Amino acid sequence: MQFENNLKVPMASSFSQLTIIYFFACNIFILLASARTCTSCYTSIFGFGDSLTDAGNLIHLYPPDRKPHMYFPPYGKTYFNRPTGRCSDGRLLIDLIGCKKFLESSLFLLGEFGGNDYTHSLLSGKNLNDILPIIPVVVQSIASGAHELVELGAKTIMVPSVLPFGCASSYLTYFESWNEDDYDEIGCLIWPNEFASYHNELLQKELHRLRELHPHVNIIYADYYNAAMQLYRAPRRYGFLEGALVACCGGGGPYNFNIFALCGIFPATSCEDPNQYVNWDGYHLTEAAYRWMTKSLLEGPFTYPPIKNLCPFGINEAQVSQI
Repeated sequence: MQFENNLKVPMASSFSQLTIIYFFACNIFILLASARTCTSCYTSIFGFGDSLTDAGNLIHLYPPDRKPHMYFPPYGKTYFNRPTGRCSDGRLLIDLIGCKKFLESSLFLLGEFGGNDYTHSLLSGKNLNDILPIIPVVVQSIASGAHELVELGAKTIMVPSVLPFGCASSYLTYFESWNEDDYDEIGCLIWPNEFASYHNELLQKELHRLRELHPHVNIIYADYYNAAMQLYRAPRRYGFLEGALVACCGGGGPYNFNIFALCGIFPATSCEDPNQYVNWDGYHLTEAAYRWMTKSLLEGPFTYPPIKNLCPFGINEAQVSQI
């Protein structure tokens, strides 16, 4: 992956820096999720990650009289009919992938990791050439975590990529550019997506090395990036009639994202039907988007080695809406 020399990332305000870091830092907790998607291949699933994985644990880091805004409506409106602390309108990927012995019979989901580190550096206004050395460090940390799980007895570990940062409503707002060449054909910012892709390339190399060290362990790369990109490229094909780049819940602006009116905080408002949107709050996706990504991960080409060859799930398009 090549980056232009001396490419300067636009500076965000210090308040903006803290806020976006906070969103991507939602949790590093173990959770046990249950859903109807899994068969008897795995008896449990453990997820380590950030706000793509957190099922509501972040609140335990806050004083009793303070709650982060994802603990207020309209979060949770689609499935739970109340806020649960999940950073979406409903369930997350881990809820939809999840299943109902430990270690050998468990699926470990290790991530998504990296967004916190990269976002902090990017929003501090650092030159990309100064940030690139961080990526191998983050990737090595992820690989070390996977290796430790194997040493403890884990037999199946799924390690996700990072999402396409350049398609997030928050990034599109923070780093808005008047130069059309900074955007791809679908309106995503190119440089953040190239940055994310570089992380994903290095991660795949590390996972290949781990497979050679542990040939009897299933180490699965989950391509969140391209599973999401299919939705960004053709949102209407998947029923997202309101598009992919504008957030369902937010405080206005071209992408319905406003740092001073975040989802859950007045005067932000929510769309009537989140199922027609890919993006939920500028940082996270809707449950409808996660449902399609789940189908792609479990049945499609976005895991390596294909998890469907290790555990057949048999999800058809009609079942996606019923998950």
